[in-house]
Formats: sequence, C-alpha cells, structure tokens
Amino acid sequence: MSDWREQSQLSQRLFQQTRKSLENMMSRGCEDWPLPQPPLSDPDFPVRPPSDPNNLQQVADALLEANRAAFDRDLESIGEALVPHRLSLTADPARESRKWLERRGEEVAERALFIRAETLLSQALDSDAPDVDRWWVGIALLNGLSSKDSPISIQQGYHLMESIALAKPPGYWHGGSTPGPHLIDWNDERESTPLAPMSADSRGTFAAGWLLDRMEEADPPRPVLVEWLDLALSRRTLVKPLSIVSRLNRMASDGDSELSSRIASLLPRIWDMDVEGASKLEQILLCRESNVRCALADALDEIIQRRGKQALPLLDKLLSDESKDVVRIAVGSLRLISDIDSEGFVNRCVVAANHSDPGVQRRFTQTALRDYLNIYPDDQKGLTVKLWLDGDELVRTRLRELLLHMIDDHSKSLSDILHRIVSVGDQTVLDDFWRVLEVRSKEKSRAWRNHIEGDAELP
Repeated sequence: MSDWREQSQLSQRLFQQTRKSLENMMSRGCEDWPLPQPPLSDPDFPVRPPSDPNNLQQVADALLEANRAAFDRDLESIGEALVPHRLSLTADPARESRKWLERRGEEVAERALFIRAETLLSQALDSDAPDVDRWWVGIALLNGLSSKDSPISIQQGYHLMESIALAKPPGYWHGGSTPGPHLIDWNDERESTPLAPMSADSRGTFAAGWLLDRMEEADPPRPVLVEWLDLALSRRTLVKPLSIVSRLNRMASDGDSELSSRIASLLPRIWDMDVEGASKLEQILLCRESNVRCALADALDEIIQRRGKQALPLLDKLLSDESKDVVRIAVGSLRLISDIDSEGFVNRCVVAANHSDPGVQRRFTQTALRDYLNIYPDDQKGLTVKLWLDGDELVRTRLRELLLHMIDDHSKSLSDILHRIVSVGDQTVLDDFWRVLEVRSKEKSRAWRNHIEGDAELP
C-alpha cells in the first residue's frame, strides 16, 4: 500500500475520532446552559443566543465537516509537535510516524479540537467583523475541553481564556518587541511608539469569569483551573478583574487536600499583589490537613525572601506545628532568618536542636547549624554538645565536619566545645572526631588530643 493511501486512511480514522471527541466535548460544554454573551458584536445585527444545545452541537459538527481539508493541514502541524525526532532515523520514518500518531489518537483529537476552538474564537473576537455564531460554538467547546486535565488544556486553554477576557483574538499578546537594529524591518528614520499595555474588557471579563465559575463549581473543582490561575498570577493583568485571589481562597477552603497543596505553592506571589487576600489564604491553609501545611512549609523559603520579618509569625506557627513532617520542612528555612533576626534565629535554633523528633534534628544539622556556628562559634547555648551526645550517626557526621572546619579559624571556641563534650561524656566520646582528624593530619590530631585529654596548650 502506498504512503499516500496509508496517510489518507490514517487521516480519516483520526478525523472520525476527533469528531467523536467533539460530540463529547460539546455535550459536556453545553451542560452549563445558557452560554455567556459574546464580548464583541456588530451593532447592526442583534445577538441571538442559541435556543437549544442540540442544535449548537449539530452546528459544531457541521463546521468541523466543512473544514475537512483544514483537518489534514492541522494534522501535519500536530505530527510535527508529537512525533519525536528519533523516528526520522528509522528505516521508514513516514510509516513509523503514522504508527506513533495512531497510538496517540486521543491526544491528536484534543490538539485538533483546541486548534478548532482557537479558530472559532479568532473569528468571534475579530474587532472588525465579530462572528457571534462562531462564539457560541467556541465557548461551549472550550468549556468542554477545560474539563480534561492535560498539559495542552493548561497551556492552550489558558491562552484562549485570556484572549476572551481581553476581547482580543488569540495570539494578540501583551506588550511588544522594542524597535531597534536587531529587527530585520527596522528603520532608524521611523518613529516608534510603544504598544499600550493590555487591559481587560468588561464583557470579555464576564465571559471569562463565567468559564472560571463553571470550572470552580465542578465537583470536585477542575484541577486545570489552579494551573490557569497560576498563569494568571504571572501575567497579573487579569488578577483583579477575574478575582483570582478570591477564587483561590474559596478552593483552598473547600477543595480537596491535593488541590489546596497546589494552591499553597502560589502564596508567595499572592503576597505581592493582595496582602489582605494572602493573609486570609494563609490562615485557611494553616487550618487544613498536614499535607497542605507541608506544602505551605515548602513555600516558606520564598515567602521569607519576599516578606522578610513579616514572615516570622508564619515560621513560628509551622515550627510549632503538631505534625513532625511540617516541622522538619519548616526547619529548613531557619537559615534565611540569620541576618533578618539574629537573636530570634538563635532561639529558634535551640527549639529545633532540642526537638524530640530525630528527623527535625537531622534537618536542623544539615541546613542551619553551619549558619549558627558562623555567627556564634563559641556556642553558648550548648547545641553542639547536645547534638554530639544525643544525635544519631547522621547528625554526628555533619557536626563532626563542621567542628573540623573550626580548627583553623575558631580554635579557641572549638577547644571550649570539645572540653564541654568530654566533661559531660567521657574520654571515648570523641573517638570518632580523633579518627577522622588523624586521617587528615596526624600531627594536628596528636596536638589536639593532648590538649583536650591532657594539659597541653592550645595548638
């Protein structure tokens, strides 16, 4: 069979699969009836919403059938995106590429439908000649496609939702390149005017908000919604018009723990935009399950870097959490406050070093003990003594390395620490320390051992 015939048969099979997927997506998208009004319309022609979801689904199918040739063109671009380069090294790359696409028919159909939705919305959001008939199909199809949690629904779906909110055709992005000699068509005699910043459209915001409301009201809320809101926080233009922070607060309060954990990772950026909303979200997350509080503790580094001293109350709440896992993660952020609040840093180090959970002590030793010894090499709080005597092998290994680094720069402080360890323990308690020091320098090991165990002077 010729390559052309195989390609034609493959195209027909994938087209039928796309058609079936279109029926499912339109059926799902039309469940939320009625659909929102189009952001743009021709004042000479009144907007007439569709009266029946079934009729709208038939229109969508007819539009897909009428653009059968466009599907073959789209299939080519989809193949370029999906087929890996390594297949070009096979004996028959064309046939292997066809097999690859057929095995991924569901993803091909999803990509084809997003291309279709983009085309429909481009026509509906054309400011010169908006096609409201295309709008109803496009918004219903996007509503159905957004019910599926997939990478393309995150990226392409958000792109289309943002275009609706801005009432601009998809691809009309923020800002623009700065004119200059780095551009091929640059003309130094032509005056350049920077593009005006993009702003949300009131009717477009209503339509985009309707779509977000449907995603939020789903039971459970669609996971892709949080990813869209994450992208919206990065773009900032739509944060206030679409009430992004309020939506995140509601989902963090009512959603499952996995969804709330994902929202916790967005808290640092929310602090930059909405202090009141971020404070409310923080309190909601602190009242959720331990895995949500763990996610909040994971974001603690970024929160401290952005907020400084204002983040210390949150740090203290997480350090005193009833879950040992939360405390372990939060202890890893102690090092960041050594310059912000040196006295408070020491007090929190004491709490971490004396924690009953060995995992917390290990985390503290690995992340914050070095900063503590750099600031207070004399260790008046006695943390090194306690950790050396009570800590497990992991704690002692890390502590031993830090003490060995003090030999050259803080010999007097090291002498005091080692004497205190011996006074609480016995002569054999430092055997591990002498063994490693002897490997590095037998002379130093002999001198320091005579100083600690005998009456020799400080080396």
